[in-house]
Amino acid sequence: MTEVFAYVLDLFISTDLTRREVLKAFEEDKLELFEFIREIVGDKGVKGIKSVDFYDALFKKNNEFLLEYIVDLLLMEELQ
Repeated sequence: MTEVFAYVLDLFISTDLTRREVLKAFEEDKLELFEFIREIVGDKGVKGIKSVDFYDALFKKNNEFLLEYIVDLLLMEELQ
């Protein structure tokens, strides 16, 4: 089985997602896919997510892929 990782704050975090699940969700809704890893992002201390935008995707022939998102965060003052 191919492993799927989330890359958050310079850390590769293993997920229980399959490649097939990720690609199917990506085809259906690029932004909804972020919801699959929102909890992982929060567990790494990223708080106050204001919005998420799909940024880019890279697919290689050897079944590797990279999906990038831009996450807009609240300022510390807005969190308090």
